[in-house]
Amino acid sequence: MQDLSPKDTDETPNEVGAVVNLLPAGELDQLAQDTETDKSSKRHDYMRFYEHLLAPYRNQEFSFLELGVGLPSRRAPSLRTWKAYFPKARIIGVDIRPGARDFEEDRIHIEIGNAARPRFLKRVFRSYQPSIILDDASHFWSHQIIGFQTLFPMLPPGGVYIVEDVHTSFLAQTEGSQYADYSESFWSYFNRLQSAVVCAQRHGPTLSIEENRIASWIDAIFVTRKSVAVVKRQSPRRREWMSAPEA
Repeated sequence: MQDLSPKDTDETPNEVGAVVNLLPAGELDQLAQDTETDKSSKRHDYMRFYEHLLAPYRNQEFSFLELGVGLPSRRAPSLRTWKAYFPKARIIGVDIRPGARDFEEDRIHIEIGNAARPRFLKRVFRSYQPSIILDDASHFWSHQIIGFQTLFPMLPPGGVYIVEDVHTSFLAQTEGSQYADYSESFWSYFNRLQSAVVCAQRHGPTLSIEENRIASWIDAIFVTRKSVAVVKRQSPRRREWMSAPEA
């Protein structure tokens, strides 16, 4: 019988491929740890993902809008992280609590208002013209949907819209979740848009006219743990949304 047991040998086995760390923790994650924001790898681990996606904006002059400043005791660590990582950017935080104004400093601006109100969101957008928007506000289903529906269409081409803590979409009303304040969760709403993009709006879910137009502007979608990011196209796919069936 042939001996198939392993043998000591000086031969180097054939290497099929290498294991590549495609999303390593980098400078943005270290800055997040330094400011003690929960976006770092010590908690939610968003920053590896964001650095990979947002690095082209690193040395650009632009506005970064974040919905939700955080608890007063935490000194707006997320805003300070963005300020450090984007040295030429204007950082805007939106919060419903007047005390959040205490966190204003050079290149960090605070707007007080309700992020669930489209009129307020539009006013803030027109004032600052952000290229990157991050929703880390209330996490309520309706608020996340309203924010995306209102602000993503206003983003310039190449802009990025991020929604954090999407896992709240899976906390059902029957479980007493405070976030389940609407008939449809953010993930349910967003997943329909995602399906429309993947199928080129030909055989996917039926969308409203507004949703068809939003989908036609989506260039790419990045999904990671608890977070989604959407990149806006340079121009809409008009043929797709104009021929898509209406809800």
